[in-house]
Amino acid sequence: MENQKIAAEIKNNYLSMAVIALFVALLFRNSGLYPVVFADEYTYSKFSRLLPLADSPIPGYLYLAIYRLTNICGDGFLDCARILNALFFVASAPFIYLTARRVCTPGIASMVVILTLLGPINSYTAYFMPEALYFLSFWLLSWFILRLDNASNSGSWFFAGILLGISALIKPHALFLLPALVVYTLFVCRKNAAAWVLSALRNAAVLVASTFATKFLIGYWFAGKAGVTIFGSFYTSMASTATTTVQMYLELLALTGESIKGHVLVICVIFGVPMASAIYASLNALTSKQEIKAEQNISFYALVVLSSLIVVVALFTASTAMTEQNATDVRLHMRYYNFALPLLLLVAASRLSSESTAGTRKSRALIAFPIGAAILYAAYTHLAPYLPSLIDNPELRGFTFIPAVFYVLSGIALCTLILWVYADRAGAKSFVYLFMPLAVVVSTVAVNHELRHRLVADAFDKAGTFTKQYLSDGDIAKVVVVGSEEAGLFRSLFYLDNPKASFETIPKGSAYDKHPAGKEWILLIGDHTLTENTFHQLRTFDKLQMTGFVLAHPTGTTTFGETGEGITVDFKKSAWPGVISSAQGLSSTEPWGTWSASDTVILEFSKPLPDKFNIHLIANAFGQNAGKEFVARVGESAIRFTLGATTEEKLLEFNNPSKAKIIRIDVPSAVSPKALGLSGDERRLGIALTELRVAPRNILQNKKSP
Repeated sequence: MENQKIAAEIKNNYLSMAVIALFVALLFRNSGLYPVVFADEYTYSKFSRLLPLADSPIPGYLYLAIYRLTNICGDGFLDCARILNALFFVASAPFIYLTARRVCTPGIASMVVILTLLGPINSYTAYFMPEALYFLSFWLLSWFILRLDNASNSGSWFFAGILLGISALIKPHALFLLPALVVYTLFVCRKNAAAWVLSALRNAAVLVASTFATKFLIGYWFAGKAGVTIFGSFYTSMASTATTTVQMYLELLALTGESIKGHVLVICVIFGVPMASAIYASLNALTSKQEIKAEQNISFYALVVLSSLIVVVALFTASTAMTEQNATDVRLHMRYYNFALPLLLLVAASRLSSESTAGTRKSRALIAFPIGAAILYAAYTHLAPYLPSLIDNPELRGFTFIPAVFYVLSGIALCTLILWVYADRAGAKSFVYLFMPLAVVVSTVAVNHELRHRLVADAFDKAGTFTKQYLSDGDIAKVVVVGSEEAGLFRSLFYLDNPKASFETIPKGSAYDKHPAGKEWILLIGDHTLTENTFHQLRTFDKLQMTGFVLAHPTGTTTFGETGEGITVDFKKSAWPGVISSAQGLSSTEPWGTWSASDTVILEFSKPLPDKFNIHLIANAFGQNAGKEFVARVGESAIRFTLGATTEEKLLEFNNPSKAKIIRIDVPSAVSPKALGLSGDERRLGIALTELRVAPRNILQNKKSP
């Protein structure tokens, strides 16, 4: 009896355990990956974490506000974003399950959830992008709206609009769902009574009004007046490049048709049986006067949602192909609708619990014929010229990763469709129990394999991470990243994590000799060169060979010269390329400057110090060093000075006939805070250095003379 009870508990809880296991697996899979998608990840990170929400050109204010929490994690913000992604992604499981339970048994509904979450779409949890949260919001919306029928009151449709408005605040593309939801509202609100049209139109109007009210009100709350926008400045500027001539409209339509063709081919190959089932169920519901069944609702909902989104995506692809230099109409941007593809799996699964037969063989054959022809054509062409992509269409990328496997899966897809024609439930079973598990496993393994390639850093990763650690935040704001690969430059900017850092693209193999206004650092990546006498180039650091990139500083700002102003060493920075070639006895930088961490601080300058110069030193002493004599040495000269416990400026005059280039500062009594019982800090501190300025004394004298 006890064993039976335990078995029942395991059976009832296995879906929860599977979802938890998947969550943990996603965390491990995403761990250690370098960023992948650019400029998207850079854009979302920048506007969620570094700038006010009102400055964001993309009005996904709810997403940006939630992911601003990743600032808590410091430099580990990407790992925290991935944890949130995985959490939101698996949080969709209850809503997928509850939606499936409307047409499936508990076991089949659980299988739908597992196949959905195991699919290639989970690759989006690795990116600093809104897809995972958007996936959750869509399934919350779908679960709620599929519960509504012709007996639902306007309040329910009002709440559905609120959910859609919230989705649009995660990703503004959600507004493209609105036409489909209006059509679905009219479909589901049909009644036998003559007044049903007015009731349906009222519910649709309530849905639309509450959607925009939610979006604008919450948008205003997050971003003020800037938040009262439909698509934001980014997508509005893209729309402003719309076609204006008849010829351009015709070209746009041709490119849109070509894009739609690619999307339809992919859908037919991967979801042939559920597409056929959805078409039959929708036609039957539209022509029948009987009460609409739950499986017909889901079928119609899936068709209108996917159809409207595919048309919008195709128009977007065509318009960018016409207006952007590197864009093409053969990219299949499935990520703008693949969150809805599990609806088709639900359609097929609904047939497993249905006792009715989907029409006659003849009617099924008429529906299946064009789908089967599309499968054969896709297999023959291997879906050329359309481009499989890990980012744009992970389902297609995984499906076509190995050509031989693609042909086998296409053959199985065709066989399940033929079986559906002869016996629709048998065809649905073969799709759900055979084809879909195989497709999910093959596609997910292939996508994960490709994703794991990002465990190895390239030059852009190394350049960005090194510069982030080497320079202070103030210096990073003055960095311009230069190279010929724009996507890679955005990846380096992602690591720099400073909204003021910029980038510049140059032709492959070209030299760079500019000094951009307001910039003091050049991070040059790739096969490019800098003018040697113009830039001090940092190619190695602490025996680290910088392969594939160089960090440079204009040399003009670091010379002494007879008419120059001298140079300043700011100890809030961690390095001074072109000024100081090596520094010893210093601790790590802090917001105010740097502590000494030994008995002597040694600063070796890149060039000999002037014959006669002054040192303006801004510093203070630590602990028992206050009031004691420090000694500054340059060549044979030595000057003694004292410092108090608070910051002060000291003027030290040196003669340097030997052209020495090393300044030494001897600390009288270096001691650790731990030894004094102040803290656990074991560093041997002595002097707190804020700034050191070296100025030729003849320049100062000339300035004082009348």
